Order: sequence, then structure tokens, then C-alpha cells
Amino acid sequence: MVAGTRTSVRRIAALYKQHVNAEEIARRMSHLSLAQIYAALAYYHLNQAQIEADLAAEEAEYDHLAALHGRDS
Repeated sequence: MVAGTRTSVRRIAALYKQHVNAEEIARRMSHLSLAQIYAALAYYHLNQAQIEADLAAEEAEYDHLAALHGRDS
């Protein structure tokens, strides 16, 4: 989590992986400062393997639930 917020680093990393730059992330998440975004991205890069694994697990769970309910992912 970004200190003092309810925003996860994973959420910021997911946007970053969609080629959204730090300035745009800060615009979309106006409760975060640009410094907080950069700190989250630094944390993501230092812990990329774990965060990527978490994101993959979330996506797999989403796909599983979507399949159970007859929806395409």
C-alpha cells in the first residue's frame, strides 16, 4: 500500500504496465502526489517478481470466476 492511503502498489503497477506514465497515474489518482507514484513505482521495480506473481494470481482468479459464471475474460 502507498503510505497513508488505501491505494495498492499493485494498482499503480497495473496502470504502469498498460503504458500509463507517472504523470497520468497522478492525474487519474488525484489523492496521490507524483512523489508517491514514483515511490510506488520504485517499490514495484525492486519487488517486480513478487508483484508480477500477485498480479498473475489475481488475473487467474478473475478468469476462473468469469468461467464459472459463463463470461469471457
